[in-house]
Amino acid sequence: MLVAAAFLYRAPDAPAAIPEEQTAAASLARLPGAGDPEVRAEAVAVVRLRTDEALFARNAEARFAIASITKLMTALVFADAVEPLEPVVLSDAAKRVGEKDEKRSALPAGERVRAEDLLKLLIISSDGDAAYAAAEYLGGMDAPGDILFQDKVARFVARMNAQAGELGLANTHFANPSGMDDPENFSSAVDLIRIAEEITKRHPEIWSASRTQEFFVFGEKGKRYSVVNTNPLLGEFPAIFASKTGFEDEARGALLMLYQLAPDERIAIVLLRSPDRFADGRALIRWVENSFSITP
Repeated sequence: MLVAAAFLYRAPDAPAAIPEEQTAAASLARLPGAGDPEVRAEAVAVVRLRTDEALFARNAEARFAIASITKLMTALVFADAVEPLEPVVLSDAAKRVGEKDEKRSALPAGERVRAEDLLKLLIISSDGDAAYAAAEYLGGMDAPGDILFQDKVARFVARMNAQAGELGLANTHFANPSGMDDPENFSSAVDLIRIAEEITKRHPEIWSASRTQEFFVFGEKGKRYSVVNTNPLLGEFPAIFASKTGFEDEARGALLMLYQLAPDERIAIVLLRSPDRFADGRALIRWVENSFSITP
């Protein structure tokens, strides 16, 4: 047994026993003298994805505000339904929604981008207007022509919650597509790992985008807009396979990462309500690297 943790993470309907072919491939052992990580986040989950074993957990099944990590579900629902080259408009309503300090892209209202580039704005730079543009576009499909912006968004959020239900996420509910603080917008560290696994299966291109440190999105007439990743840890740790950041007043700092410890060996790291998400994230990566060894 690796570590005495608060829970043994299992995706819904996972088998009770670890298949022999997985355990025979590699063994992950805790090194002698390795203690628990020193992090200040209120909720933490560190899980070996191949075996669903929790290497460390703190309040991992408790409900917390998750800020822009919400955008992972937004991206999953959007990518499921929209072709990558479909043009999507960032409307004036999508640009104006939210708080004054809501993070927005440099694209002006009325600009049109490909759906695959809208996903990059969602994941790389975590732009709130991109989340609402995605919600408006998909929420308006097959809807009456006179439907209001807020009704399109509500239709999209209903799809997000339906997807959460299908995935068996008992501690997850969405109130908006961007992650703005709302008592009805919450999840748990365990549920977020389940969403991350689903993205890996269905839309790995989302994770490819998440590893991009800088990118340019081109508008309909060729104008170029810079996109910069919100996770500075990407430059420090090339083995980060996937990431999504979040920050709001209530949610505080949030961070999800999949860390490539070895070939075919990914460790999911989630932390919520952290006073310093990147310091905590750095500490968890170093803890994983220094506390475990892998043998064939």
